[in-house]
Amino acid sequence: MNIRVLKYVLFLLSGIALTGCSSDFLDDIKPQAAENSASFYLTQDHAEQAIIAAYSQFNNIGIWDVNILQRLGDIPSDDAEPGGEDVTDCPNLQDFGRLTPLTTEGIYNEVFGTLYRGIYFSNIAIEEIPGIIETDPEADPEIINRRVAEAKFLRAINYFYLTMIYGGVPLVDHVLGASEFQQPRADIKEIYNLIEQDLKDAIAVLPERSGYNSSSPDVPGEYGRASKGAAQALLGRLYLHESSYAKNYGGKDARFDGMTQRWGEALQVSEEVINSGEYELLGINGETYNSWRGPATNGYRYIFTSDGDNSKESVFEIQCVQEQLGWSAARGNALAQWSASRYYYADDGAVTTTGMWGFGVPTQAVFDAFEPGDPRLESSMAWEGGADSMQTSNGKWVPYCFDHCITKIYSTKWEASSAEFKDLGGPWHGAPQNIPLIRFSEVYLNAAEAAFESGNTAKALEYVNKVRERARMCGTTGVPAALTAITLEDIQNERRIEFTAEGKRFYDIVRWGLAADLLNKPTLDGFDRKFVVGKHEFHPLPEREVYLSGGKLEQYPGW
Repeated sequence: MNIRVLKYVLFLLSGIALTGCSSDFLDDIKPQAAENSASFYLTQDHAEQAIIAAYSQFNNIGIWDVNILQRLGDIPSDDAEPGGEDVTDCPNLQDFGRLTPLTTEGIYNEVFGTLYRGIYFSNIAIEEIPGIIETDPEADPEIINRRVAEAKFLRAINYFYLTMIYGGVPLVDHVLGASEFQQPRADIKEIYNLIEQDLKDAIAVLPERSGYNSSSPDVPGEYGRASKGAAQALLGRLYLHESSYAKNYGGKDARFDGMTQRWGEALQVSEEVINSGEYELLGINGETYNSWRGPATNGYRYIFTSDGDNSKESVFEIQCVQEQLGWSAARGNALAQWSASRYYYADDGAVTTTGMWGFGVPTQAVFDAFEPGDPRLESSMAWEGGADSMQTSNGKWVPYCFDHCITKIYSTKWEASSAEFKDLGGPWHGAPQNIPLIRFSEVYLNAAEAAFESGNTAKALEYVNKVRERARMCGTTGVPAALTAITLEDIQNERRIEFTAEGKRFYDIVRWGLAADLLNKPTLDGFDRKFVVGKHEFHPLPEREVYLSGGKLEQYPGW
């Protein structure tokens, strides 16, 4: 992975102590710790530091990848069990799978705080960067405007995840004064209105993905920044969620008051991304790629290697790197450590630890959702009786051991090579491959769902088949074949397969109104799980935040 990508995208603003980021930056910027807000925000260099402080929260230790995607997005769904050594390992993760988390659970504090820190830094950038035009005669107005637009995208994506996780949350659209820290929940629709406007503002200013490098092709680092396409794709996803909430909860649940079905808008903005010519479904023509998995890695599997970082399929992804740095300085991917198999069979047949932890293991239900022969299955998971093997130290390939795996299936999507992760040392959140938050295939499936709900089944069929075509061309079985007709269930199942272990499933089944039907059944360890309609659509607010609000911030009923 090119380190210059991260120098552009992951610098932590000097003088602000946050975990999970280092103090690198562009070679020509020399941070001065003595600077404060009175002497800062005066030059274009300051604008760069301010906006990259907002990006920095994507690399806060394990928050986005492990907490938001795996623990809150997959484990509470029908696609993953908590996993680990056994059903007593990490009781709080077992609670997520059982839908019985405590409001005092520390993960909620970490997620809530990280997302609001991202919003805080974005608010600072939005307020302070425009004035640099007046204080720096050499500042480029186009660059200054871009940085403000990036901040609006970052504020929008942080708020989007906050609402998916917690529902209504405090709306903070400016840097708060001393008397403003205690805030009530805003309605989800109010937050959506802010997200929508931020994204429209960003779309009007941000360049396309290719535009960042058009004037300097030797500097690939700009690929980590938010682009016009990323803002459009997120806006399409916002419209899709609002439409789903309005369809399935409107008039029945006050938490979703004000929401309307906006399928046409979701389709339009998603198609703008599809038709932009900026993105590709990797491997759709049968292309293979060189990666640590081999010289002929199929396109789907290649996406989830460090070699495939910032590929043409990437719309927006968290930039990661293995720098062999310590706990608070590492800026890597934690899912490799958290999800990979715990054990393998040594040459003598002995069960041997990998040093990985095996959490978030796929369920039999998601395994069965794949058609036999779909190459995405072997790219997403390994199972007892399968033929796949894993890489341990010094690049040696060994058989998986499933003795301690409750489902007898491990996720393989986030595995890293031994040479680029474990053999180098460093903490568990140091794997180098990026975390895709928005892939081009999701834009296709967002458009398919919006088209179907708008009554345009022909277009929905076309877009789903495009995703299936790429999958088919990544293998040799002819599976999955093109569909000849389309249902909403087909689209929902395609999302499930395409995004297995990517942290989308729980949020999807909630917006579709399917969570109670799918989750009201015993877990594998025999716990009688109950999804309570009107409660479990959202996780509880951190109890600490409720307390600190002085009574203004209240839990939803049931929590």
